[in-house]
Amino acid sequence: MAYARHQSFYLRDKWFSKGLRAVSQNPRFFFNEYAFETIGLGKNMLESLKYWLVAFNVLEEKTEDGQKVHTLSDLGRILYDNDRLLQRNETLSILHYNLVRNTNDQATVFDWYFNKYKETSVSKPELLNSFITWVSQNETKAISDKSLKRDIDCLIQFYTKAPDENDPEDVIFCPFSKLTLMKSESSGEGFDIIKKLVPEINKIGVIPLYYVLLTYRTINDADLISVDEILHGDYLWGKTYNLSRNKIIEVLNILTNHDQFPIEYVRTNNLDYIKVPKISPTEFLKSELLKG
Repeated sequence: MAYARHQSFYLRDKWFSKGLRAVSQNPRFFFNEYAFETIGLGKNMLESLKYWLVAFNVLEEKTEDGQKVHTLSDLGRILYDNDRLLQRNETLSILHYNLVRNTNDQATVFDWYFNKYKETSVSKPELLNSFITWVSQNETKAISDKSLKRDIDCLIQFYTKAPDENDPEDVIFCPFSKLTLMKSESSGEGFDIIKKLVPEINKIGVIPLYYVLLTYRTINDADLISVDEILHGDYLWGKTYNLSRNKIIEVLNILTNHDQFPIEYVRTNNLDYIKVPKISPTEFLKSELLKG
């Protein structure tokens, strides 16, 4: 598990595009001593950018001819070619999903908050204490409370740092605030209350939700997925996107009418399942994003 590797910086507007473009032009970019000057960021910000791109699974680190290099993953190339400025909520939803999945063990706090932590409204001090307790119970080595506090602070800013409507030049907002998955509000008692929000479907997008199902089917070799699983299972819609059962049914009904890859409802042992087509999540994403 990993903690506080983001250098206390949430992803800023335009960072995604800058980072992937730099790696496309120079696979050794992040290993260049003066890369921070080239890209116009501070050294810690540059480390943070590299962290986010790896955590999103859009950047892969390899060794070629005895040297470490970065290359764009298949997902990284698709998103860079189709929405490098993160203007579409669908792109943000896919990247959010990769953080929550935490497949390369870079984003422990995101995995914990969306998959393990059940409270939907909590004070910020209680949230931090819960994370500290969980880490102490699941980590074999001691992790400083300071690092865990940085993780919680970054998690909250990641989803709540919205653009300043009065400042069109605002560049320190986080694009992921557009997903409306979290709210931070003052309690009037000296601390904030952190709330998980149930977003509207159009804030998440149907394409990412189908992508999640296809990824889940591929990883688990499961053609049938129960509606209860989609609601309560790790790395599926209910937990990853805070979706209610009604919202999930609404999207599943839309996907039964998908023009190329419709899902099917199957009722087995008095439980509702859906049957997901056998298509690569990457190929699906390519075909859908190109439509847009």
